[in-house]
Amino acid sequence: MLVSGDVADYGPLRLTTVGYDYMSKIVVFLFVFLALSTEVSSQNSSYYKAIQKGAATQIQAKQFKQMEDTALKEYSRPESYELLATSFGQTTEKVWALIYGEVFCGLSSDKDKINQMGFSMFAWYDGALSVKGTSVSGNLTENAEAPQKQLPFEPQFEMAFLMGAVPLGSDVKPLTIRKLSDIRKNQLSLLAQKKVTPNELIRWQQAILAAGHFEAYNYWLFQNARPDEFSQWVGQHQPEFQAWLDWQTKNKFMVSSPDFQRLHLVNSR
Repeated sequence: MLVSGDVADYGPLRLTTVGYDYMSKIVVFLFVFLALSTEVSSQNSSYYKAIQKGAATQIQAKQFKQMEDTALKEYSRPESYELLATSFGQTTEKVWALIYGEVFCGLSSDKDKINQMGFSMFAWYDGALSVKGTSVSGNLTENAEAPQKQLPFEPQFEMAFLMGAVPLGSDVKPLTIRKLSDIRKNQLSLLAQKKVTPNELIRWQQAILAAGHFEAYNYWLFQNARPDEFSQWVGQHQPEFQAWLDWQTKNKFMVSSPDFQRLHLVNSR
């Protein structure tokens, strides 16, 4: 997907935009995407083959499906999300790698694994964004499941992320924790504006934002990806960072529903 300051070009569909109020303009694109997307059943091995196109190491479709089934049943366990995040991270569907990675970081108590996952998440975000002139493009999904008459979640997530990056323009690169925090904050706002049904992860992010800790949370989450930036920020914002840690201790992330999982969304349609 490509977005510039004035025009977003989706091949045969050119979408003129005004200012930064892009989300109100993309409904046409979403319906076009819905019509053009390849419809693949989650029960069909073709989906797992499609998303692993070009991957150096591929997971058997049966094994991939089993991982998703296990996570759907054991949705409160962090281990399932670590495996899903790293697996989807090698596919075209970085949307799910990011969602499962962040859920893992919220549920896990293993600091080393949290830092490792945060590092991977930052790399997935960074790799998804590219700049050409004054245009910013992003690629977090290529094989979204699109049942008739229903919008798939993946392009909505991707578009909100991309629109969240537009205010930065070509300055989005090199990506920093501060820039990514701003993009993710914008994305959260845009998803709410478009009334995308909130899930456990979105509600968690909204709670952090409402408590005033969203920037500190992002520095905590991505600290291993940009250690120098993290150290400098903490040195200047120690009270804010400690306030986030204290809030996190008192407000543990709990998953009471798998409503953010891909299979849950597909099966509920």
